[in-house]
Amino acid sequence: MSAVVEERLPWLPPEGAIWHVEAGTHFDAIRVGRTVGLAALSLLGDASGAVICDPWSRIHYFLTEPSSTTGWDVRETTVCGAATYVVVPPLDAKEMNLHWAVRPTTDRPFTPSDRLHQALQAAVEGHYGPRRERS
Repeated sequence: MSAVVEERLPWLPPEGAIWHVEAGTHFDAIRVGRTVGLAALSLLGDASGAVICDPWSRIHYFLTEPSSTTGWDVRETTVCGAATYVVVPPLDAKEMNLHWAVRPTTDRPFTPSDRLHQALQAAVEGHYGPRRERS
């Protein structure tokens, strides 16, 4: 299975390797803290595409279609688009290292950006409360 996934997803490194992949070409990524990321994953359920987990910095990266994050406006998140590099683990990465919280598949490599936007908005508001406008 992993050879088939690697063949169809050219941005996925082979076993035992870690690649720095430029976002905006093969995918965009949304960077978010672990607590909000886990809440969003729970809200997305089976609708989630690939998610990278960096256990050292406690960050999740949700992968979306390239150029799908234009105009992104969810607080406490960062868009990784063109000219941003994302460290991508191999499919066999172990949980104590950079790894996949949700492994990419050929039929669902990405989370639909509209669903991700809704889930992250709800997760952020659930954790930090609603956004307050300053007067």
